[in-house]
Amino acid sequence: MIDKNSFDEKAVQGLGGQIKIRYKLIPAVVIEIPENAIEKLKSVKGVKKIELDKIAYAYPGNGRGRPPWYTPTQPSQVIPWGIDRINAPDVWNITTGASNGVIEVAVLDTGVDWDHPDLAANIAWGVSTIGGVVSTDPADWYDGNGHGTHVIGTIAALNNDIGVVGVAPNVEIYAIKVLDDRGSGTYSDIMLGIEQALLGPDGVLDADGDGIIVGDPDDDAAEVISMSLGGSVDDTALHDMIITAYNYGVVIVAAAGNEAADQPSYPAIYPEVIAVGATNSTDGVAWFSNLQPEVAAPGVDILSTYPDDSYETLSGTSMATPHVSGVVALIQAAYYNKYGTVLPVGTFDDLTTDTVRGILHVTADDLGDTGWDIYYGYGIVRADLAVQAAIG
Repeated sequence: MIDKNSFDEKAVQGLGGQIKIRYKLIPAVVIEIPENAIEKLKSVKGVKKIELDKIAYAYPGNGRGRPPWYTPTQPSQVIPWGIDRINAPDVWNITTGASNGVIEVAVLDTGVDWDHPDLAANIAWGVSTIGGVVSTDPADWYDGNGHGTHVIGTIAALNNDIGVVGVAPNVEIYAIKVLDDRGSGTYSDIMLGIEQALLGPDGVLDADGDGIIVGDPDDDAAEVISMSLGGSVDDTALHDMIITAYNYGVVIVAAAGNEAADQPSYPAIYPEVIAVGATNSTDGVAWFSNLQPEVAAPGVDILSTYPDDSYETLSGTSMATPHVSGVVALIQAAYYNKYGTVLPVGTFDDLTTDTVRGILHVTADDLGDTGWDIYYGYGIVRADLAVQAAIG
């Protein structure tokens, strides 16, 4: 973290350091510097705090140990059990997530197979931040892992009579590659991905100058950030970037983690983030799901899209998270299509991040102890009840 007004970049260079990332939305930079110079870096003018970069991972999608479902001839469409469990099909007569370019979900993951026939029409934009380099070259944000394509399919697979269908089959997706093809990435690259989600394709925050970012038809910031990833270590700079997105009105959803731990991992544990736990087809909490989620969603044996025009069944809180992100998109799209701008500043009826979270809480299927509990949080999300609560 730095003071932008007094930061002495030349002093950093004198220590053999090189600035790799300059964030636009928070006072922070990423510096590559010899290890023996770190102590001296602390005394450089304008340096407020130093943290070592950390690694996050895509939560493993524990498949059934079989090859992906390849499709030399396209199969008839099926509705995955998780989509059905949260009653998403009951909402599609009201909204499918379409909003004339107003509602976008940014998925920070391993990228996407942008040519997949069940996804291509909904991929509005893609960008990679791997290695601290922002690149919109489609080759750079292609998914060579499979995890990101699977997650995006659960949110937004098309209702097109082939393969599968997602929670919000007409929502626009920003595919932001922050994890490499091994499924790992640095916190600094994830922070850059969050920043890209806020800046959008035009690279400008609040392009029309009216102060409204989220849900403004004239701005292209993402309304939802979905992260099926996590790490085990806290980080001030990562948290600051998440706070920035939250303060701009973005709903941030993240996987609670697959370690069967007693609390969510980072960034899901941050109070600005909706932490998602995983359940199975009998509504039991998945054995691997970290405790103390905010809500839960289907995350075991989830069928979704996979690279090379295929499909795969995976398990994990990674698979639960996009169910919730999709429901949030349905809430926002339904609200926008009925009332207009999602975040009309200064009115009592703002569909703010906290309002969306409250809707998820009160409309969830409350399993376990009454109210919030450490296993289900507030319960398994319900798309039908959530959308009805949003639009009245």
